Amino acid sequence: MDVTVGTKPDGGLDRRKITGKTAGAVAEKYDKLMSQLAQGHVPEIGKAPTLAEWLTHWLEHIVKPQRKYKTYRAYQPIVNLHLVPRLGQWRIAGSTKTLQPEHVEAAYADLLESGMAPAYVLQCHRVLSRALKIAHRRGRASRNVCTLIDPPDGTAKRIKPLELEHVRKVIQTIGTDRLEARWLIALMLGLRQGETLGLHWSVVHLDGATPYLEVEIQAQRRTWKHGCKDPAACAAERCRTKPCPTRWAHGCDDEGTCKGRPHYCPKRTALPGCSRHTRPCPPLCPTGCTDHARGCPQRRGGGIVYTGLKSGEKGVRPIGLDPVLVAALRRQQERQEVERTAAGDLWEEHGLVFTQPTGRPYDARQDHALWEELLVRAEVPDARLHAARHTAGTLLVASGTDIRVVQELLGHARITTTQRYVDPSEEMKRQAVTRLGEMLMSGQVELSLLRPSGAATPGIT
Repeated sequence: MDVTVGTKPDGGLDRRKITGKTAGAVAEKYDKLMSQLAQGHVPEIGKAPTLAEWLTHWLEHIVKPQRKYKTYRAYQPIVNLHLVPRLGQWRIAGSTKTLQPEHVEAAYADLLESGMAPAYVLQCHRVLSRALKIAHRRGRASRNVCTLIDPPDGTAKRIKPLELEHVRKVIQTIGTDRLEARWLIALMLGLRQGETLGLHWSVVHLDGATPYLEVEIQAQRRTWKHGCKDPAACAAERCRTKPCPTRWAHGCDDEGTCKGRPHYCPKRTALPGCSRHTRPCPPLCPTGCTDHARGCPQRRGGGIVYTGLKSGEKGVRPIGLDPVLVAALRRQQERQEVERTAAGDLWEEHGLVFTQPTGRPYDARQDHALWEELLVRAEVPDARLHAARHTAGTLLVASGTDIRVVQELLGHARITTTQRYVDPSEEMKRQAVTRLGEMLMSGQVELSLLRPSGAATPGIT
């Protein structure tokens, strides 16, 4: 039986042949095909794609052009390093070698046993579920198996704000730092790292009755791409083709009588790891590797770029500046003029507020290293730079600012995100209870407001 299911890209009719051993089998296949067509699903010709084939297509042709660059870069290792090696051989439709819920559960268990954080395993689940949801919507997958299992229990570790005592120490130390305005903006306004590093003087308005700055773009480092015609040949000389040299230890009884270096010892023993890397050694490059585009003479598309905000248009916002920040930003202007004169021809003009002494922009890694140095000088326990953003949100709420105003200041699209940023410390909680007690004792709050109408006061008859 021949059935027309649509038209081909060249305009011809797309006809499918239905065969079976019996008329009942043919009728059953026909009914199934009609059901798929009614749902808008046109069955693919030939075998269904494997999960590896679909995930690669989804990542490069759906995620990359439609989602933000950092989202694409975050999905890459999840797909290429974790999902494809464990599940890539299974097909997403068909009757044989089809992906089953048990396969996915086994993959998650393997990831957890390898030491991966539960929150990251949950992220792997979300990526896989999203990819299969689109495949099922387009008729490429028979079902989304991720909906048939319970998602992994992966509660992300909450970032704690700095304690008030530590905030005071950091503020005292900031006065001697050449980037004092940068750290004050982080602790008082809670701007994201990329938003601060992408801040240009053209959007900072210090004159007038109401000084303010506008958050419109963010700085972001992107990986380089090959601009040459043969990326494999270009990357060949920089590829990692040999494993790291083995670390050796003396195996003799008397190291003094043995030759000086352990690898000369006739009874030497191998040690785990290598002497070159403090982390696990990077894997060897595969045959035909096209990475290492940073060394390409015609590289393109990489380096620090300025792009839209994480929250899109909802993140674009003006923020008023108080006198402390205005004074700090004016000092930053004066300091930058001195550095521009000292650098001379080496100065690179980018119009940025926060730059290196030669005018070059900071990237995220350099910026975080400077934050860690600041904490060391302030004798404050190590904390992520993003903790300063949580600190700003917590301090704003503690100062009596409405949480919806805090949402606007932090640039969150949803207020539920802002609520995760507000984490009052024990000292803040004690101060709140103390203030309430003082208000009660001074008569600012009537006790009758604290109990239901008609209820007797305990201890009073």
